[in-house]
Amino acid sequence: MNVLKKIIKVMDIAVFVFTTIAIGGVFYEGMTLKWYDIVGVFVICMDYSFMPTTILHLIADRKEKWYPLHVFSMILIVVAIVMKISDIAYPAISLLLWYFYLWFLYGSILVGRYVGKKI
Repeated sequence: MNVLKKIIKVMDIAVFVFTTIAIGGVFYEGMTLKWYDIVGVFVICMDYSFMPTTILHLIADRKEKWYPLHVFSMILIVVAIVMKISDIAYPAISLLLWYFYLWFLYGSILVGRYVGKKI
């Protein structure tokens, strides 16, 4: 289980970095009013690093304080997949909330881990 915890720590950092880059890319697109293909790659990296990280957290962190948020994240993933399969369009605000939810969640996890070591 210690190896899994170490993998999760690295993946948490990756999700946070990918999310930060994706948010910055989307913001830059909005400022320049142009579409950049690389921003789509950043969003894909963010989503495809977030999904397995959530599953690993659900397996390894059953007794952690963050567990309910990971259950909520899994529910959001399932809803997004069902909407995609059903060909239901995502409202623009839901994507914005999704990006910032991921950013705040994994940023809080990383800060909590850092602060936990100092205290």
